Amino acid sequence: MEAFFQSPPLWLNLVLFIAGAVVITKGADWFTDGAVRIAEATGIPKMVVGATVVSIATTMPEFSVSGIAAILRHPETSFGNAVGSTICNIGLILAVAALIRPISIPMKMAKTQGLAMLAAGLLLYVLGWDGVLGGWKGGLLLAAAGVFLWVQARRLGWGNGGPDSNGTPHDWMCTLKYFVFGGVGVVGGSILIVQNAGQLARAAGVPELVIALTLVALGTSLPECITAISSSMRGHGEIAVGNVMGANVLNLTWVLGGAALIMPMSVVAQSYLLDFPMMALLMVATFLLAAWRGRIGRAAGGILIFFYAIYLILLFSYFG
Repeated sequence: MEAFFQSPPLWLNLVLFIAGAVVITKGADWFTDGAVRIAEATGIPKMVVGATVVSIATTMPEFSVSGIAAILRHPETSFGNAVGSTICNIGLILAVAALIRPISIPMKMAKTQGLAMLAAGLLLYVLGWDGVLGGWKGGLLLAAAGVFLWVQARRLGWGNGGPDSNGTPHDWMCTLKYFVFGGVGVVGGSILIVQNAGQLARAAGVPELVIALTLVALGTSLPECITAISSSMRGHGEIAVGNVMGANVLNLTWVLGGAALIMPMSVVAQSYLLDFPMMALLMVATFLLAAWRGRIGRAAGGILIFFYAIYLILLFSYFG
């Protein structure tokens, strides 16, 4: 796949990048509609939908890109994509959603997912301490992803008022159409964006790890971005928060675990000096806002974006 995108001229890479943005924007809109309809029709709380089904689908780009990168022996891209997406999810995506409309968060749900997110970050920090992430560590991360999804389904509950009695087979077909085609759109559009953004960045001489932490991470995070913004604008901010927190857990467990099983990757000093500290700062800030205040307002969103901007400045100043 990578060789295919290396062959076109750079202007065609740019055209494909823009095409991917168009596809992912429409796909995410459909995907959000499908997720909300599923929640309303089945009685599943929207936070559960965001934390599990939506999170899995919107982290498919990260999973596929990191897996392909591992197969093609680009471990820096595998690692940077997952960690960079986690940072981007909070510092940019969740922040923008909060700026659009302050997000209220159910306390119990926020604590459950927030603690899971912090635990995933701590697990990655410990497993990568010796500078290598692979083998049994990848299996452990995948097991942690499975536990997270199982706990989410059990603790957040599946019944909250019962299913919509007005649902009909025709309604379900329409709902599934939006959900499936929307998911295909966000995944397909993300692949176009990531592959072509990588080619454009390499032409500019940017290091591979920095590319993965920024352009590739932003590209694979676009499903979360569009889904969060669309959800916030429609007044479903809880889906945005559930999606971001759930996606972060899966980025650090499912995405990295799968890639690590394919090919061991190095955890370089840069990650402990900058990437991990910034990721931890954003995670802790989000957890405190969600678990103790029960909301993420516009001021908090602005602060999160400020931290993300500082991270990008430091990244390009010292490691670019």
